[in-house]
Amino acid sequence: MAAALACSAAAALFAQQPKQPPPFRAGTNFVHVDVYPSANGTIVPDLTAADFEVLEDGVPQKIQTFEHVDLGGFTPQEAKAEPTSTREAAAMAETAKGRIFVIFLDTYFVNLVGSHNIRRPLVDFLNRLLGPDDMFAVMTPDMSAMDLSFARKTETVEDNLRRFWFWGRKDENMLPDDPTERELAECYGDSRMPATALNELVQRRREKKVIDALTDLTIHLRGVREGRKAVIAITGGWVLFRENKDLNTDPATGMPKPIPVPRTGITTDGKITTDTSVENLGYSKSKCERDRFWLSTIDDRRALYDLFDLANRSNVSFYPVNPMGLQASNRPIDQDRFAERPNGTLLDPQSVQTKGEHDATAPRLETPTSVVEAHAENLRELAASTDGFAVVDTNDLDRGLQRIATDLSSYYLLGYASTNAKLDGKFRKITVHVKRAGVDVRARRGYRAPTEKEVEEGAMAEASPGAPGTSSSAIQVALESLAPVRPGVPLRTTVAAGMVAGRPHAWLVAELDPGLFHQPDWAGGAAADIAVFTQDEIALTSKREVITSEQRAIVVDVGELPADGAIVRTKVTPKGGGLPYTDTLHLDEGASVRALLSRRGPTTGVRYVPTAVPQFGRTERVRIDIPVETGTADVSAEILDRAGKPINVPVHASTRVEGNVTWATAELSLAPLAPGDYLVRLTAGKQSVVTAFRLTP
Repeated sequence: MAAALACSAAAALFAQQPKQPPPFRAGTNFVHVDVYPSANGTIVPDLTAADFEVLEDGVPQKIQTFEHVDLGGFTPQEAKAEPTSTREAAAMAETAKGRIFVIFLDTYFVNLVGSHNIRRPLVDFLNRLLGPDDMFAVMTPDMSAMDLSFARKTETVEDNLRRFWFWGRKDENMLPDDPTERELAECYGDSRMPATALNELVQRRREKKVIDALTDLTIHLRGVREGRKAVIAITGGWVLFRENKDLNTDPATGMPKPIPVPRTGITTDGKITTDTSVENLGYSKSKCERDRFWLSTIDDRRALYDLFDLANRSNVSFYPVNPMGLQASNRPIDQDRFAERPNGTLLDPQSVQTKGEHDATAPRLETPTSVVEAHAENLRELAASTDGFAVVDTNDLDRGLQRIATDLSSYYLLGYASTNAKLDGKFRKITVHVKRAGVDVRARRGYRAPTEKEVEEGAMAEASPGAPGTSSSAIQVALESLAPVRPGVPLRTTVAAGMVAGRPHAWLVAELDPGLFHQPDWAGGAAADIAVFTQDEIALTSKREVITSEQRAIVVDVGELPADGAIVRTKVTPKGGGLPYTDTLHLDEGASVRALLSRRGPTTGVRYVPTAVPQFGRTERVRIDIPVETGTADVSAEILDRAGKPINVPVHASTRVEGNVTWATAELSLAPLAPGDYLVRLTAGKQSVVTAFRLTP
């Protein structure tokens, strides 16, 4: 119970209020390059611009700005100007002067001892590293990257680490407060599946959650600023699971297990249910089997390699730190399932050029032979592939973190105007050489050039701040909204918004977890109270609606919004008299267009039901609505993959009128798609909105 409290409390305390994604800076293609030239493990301090040569795709570039940054030394808390709002924090993070750091606490793969050991060294590291203009944030795998709020003072995180030092949960085979893990235990426990196989399902799910969280963090940091960003990942490392067909094979027949379809039936009290196993057993056998099949097919090695590429394109460096120190394990690694590269060859640690604590003392391995060794090698590879280094296989955490601080505190910042003026959105490779002999160089590996559309949006942002379409890359912003879809949250809210009669207008979607209605207090439904305030906490409007087990998601018209945004608070109280659930949304800009999502499928019948969860199954259809001007007729829509490339799947686009609001609508069936993240671009007249959703097995 204590560990469960630790994880939820830590996630809640480290998460700040959500903020709008930072704007995308387009225009002149001026590139900044962070360079770390070293000799004998220390930075070379006396280089000049003439000592450097910068190539972009092999073409020499003229260095136009040059600075040697040396930021060592302790900065008192009172000398740091803390942002007073999320908007101010975002503006500070965009500046080129200060550095950006994120502390990632891998709650799933650090044990209690590790989370206790790292507490003091981590705070000392931040106090030693952070200058007056630097900013940092803290994230866990259960947080969304959109919830990050950058700060300068370490007092709050120091207090949280002191009070909730027990955030490491690696020692827990099952987390009772995690509804998905609890459901897997109910489905496959009691000898219905070998304990080792059940544990592997749980570990696969946790590992994928962590890598997905790191991926979404990297996507988010790409939009924060162009300069280098550092992620200090406090983690014990991962095995990196591959497909395991044994988890999806019937031992009696040797054939793949079929995924059962939920059965419709009648409950004991005479009600129709779409899944009889939920009523009879308390869990969905169909959902368990879908989760088992999905988890048996994941390839986390490939996902990690995709993260390497994304980090290099986003100018993000990883510094993994294993707080559990030296570990001994004779448990062999199954080379058929783990640690294989996408090209089919096993991970060769000899190919990893690491600058971490491990280099000078530990022997190199031809291939990892145990789980512990695989964890360490994967962390080294993550660091080496993103120009960081790993602190592993050491009990001296202070020394390892000191090396990271030294690496991040002295570097050269070069700037050049690219000779390639094409606005093609392609990746440009950067190579930096130092003319002085005996100097090794680590530098930014490249960047993605802007597209013509992004440059146009950047010009719009400068000409008309706050206008629709002026935030970061539309695809990036949409994908960040998916990071992550956390299971088991009792109340979820989201807002759809747009212009109605020339004024900002909004609709709140509130959705309750279906499992709540199995509890006595919630069986009779709940009352939802919605209140809207200005940014200065002046009340605008309030409404009350009813949520029932038959209609657990509602849409509430909250009316006109101020141009500078609003605060929307929701409180849902069970009719049985239990404690309420609350949620708060901060809308920093009232004029932004946000889509309304609805689902149709086996659980809804023939009607579309609004949803606050952008996650769907293949047996469902999705509908995306945005408010548009009256009389709009030119409407089109297309589906894109995560990279923004069109997919040849039909999307039906139309308009409809409800009351005094005209909605542009995109509808599509999800059956032709594989599990993954997708985007729908809905265009109505001059307005184009990109919305992301996640498809699960």
